[in-house]
Amino acid sequence: MDHIAVGRRLQNEIDDLVTKNRDVFGAVLGVATRNGDYWSAAAGFAHAGEGDEMKVDTPIFVASITKMYTAAVTMMLKERKLLSLDDPISEYLPAALLAGLHRHKGHDYSDQLRVYHLVSQTSGLPDYFEAAPKGGKSLFDLIVSEGDTAWDLEYVVDMAKNRLSPQFAPEPMGQARSGKRAHYADTNYQLLGAIIESVMERSLQEAFEELIIGPLALSATYLHGYGQPLSASQGAPATIYYGEKALYLDKAMKSFGPDGGMVSNVGDSLRFLRAVMEGDLFKDPSTLERMKNWKKIFFPMQYGLGLMRFKLPWFFSPFSPAPELVGHSGVSSAFLFYCDDAQLYLAGTLNQLENQGRPIRLMLKIINLVNADRS
Repeated sequence: MDHIAVGRRLQNEIDDLVTKNRDVFGAVLGVATRNGDYWSAAAGFAHAGEGDEMKVDTPIFVASITKMYTAAVTMMLKERKLLSLDDPISEYLPAALLAGLHRHKGHDYSDQLRVYHLVSQTSGLPDYFEAAPKGGKSLFDLIVSEGDTAWDLEYVVDMAKNRLSPQFAPEPMGQARSGKRAHYADTNYQLLGAIIESVMERSLQEAFEELIIGPLALSATYLHGYGQPLSASQGAPATIYYGEKALYLDKAMKSFGPDGGMVSNVGDSLRFLRAVMEGDLFKDPSTLERMKNWKKIFFPMQYGLGLMRFKLPWFFSPFSPAPELVGHSGVSSAFLFYCDDAQLYLAGTLNQLENQGRPIRLMLKIINLVNADRS
């Protein structure tokens, strides 16, 4: 493999994304092979109005990739027998908070909610972030139209109880492999973050530091507003855009916390993903397999336990099937996936809330590019 040539082609791809798309102002990409080869590329500007170049180590908001970290901590606590996925969430959260949380078709399922339902997105709870209450706007729409705002767990629970409706009853015990679809809801991970804090008796940032950030020596990874990078040279995370509009989301990114508030860079992200996929983070190999219990969520994605799976049906491309990707994406066009077929890890972001299919197309193109050089 011509390492220099591959790196040049990756840089050209990122340059083209920025120069040919009016809504991509800064982009970064990191690619690693299973056997240790590594490339990175960046283009554009990191911060709106400042003219500073996007670099390969620029901090980025990884958005919902945060859920991988939250799920990983949950599974580590399970391995240590500090919680069970079958535990009712009422064992860890206040009764007043949970009362009436899940009412569906005249029945109250609140006391049936388990830790498993949260981490697997099978609770049926509504999504406090993207679901719109009757006659109103979603929190997502309010942020992009009116600007930065803050919220807390009590706000999330109030939305779920009083302004939004569950999608379905929680998945019954013993039906974890039934194939029933999941419903992606940030609400689940807000609750899961509170459970982690209850179990560990410390903040979520401290839990991440103890179980992931410290052991993996992640120098640029922290929850926005709660931690700081280990490297003093790290600056502010790159700007996120909605179309051509720069968004300044200090309050919102702090409020996301366990469902979307993580800051990292592509180097740290790839190290974390490798630790998950190669078994370095978990004591039991069956833990990762449990996380790959896939359910339909939204085409072409499936959801496991804090992991997403991209796999197109064969008939979409019968002569050149698209490879399977396992990892997680974020609303800011952040991506962190492993392709077992190509033995490649991919991380990056386009810092753009629109055109959510673009990161998948980029990853598929990168995989083909690296594979072509191997042949």
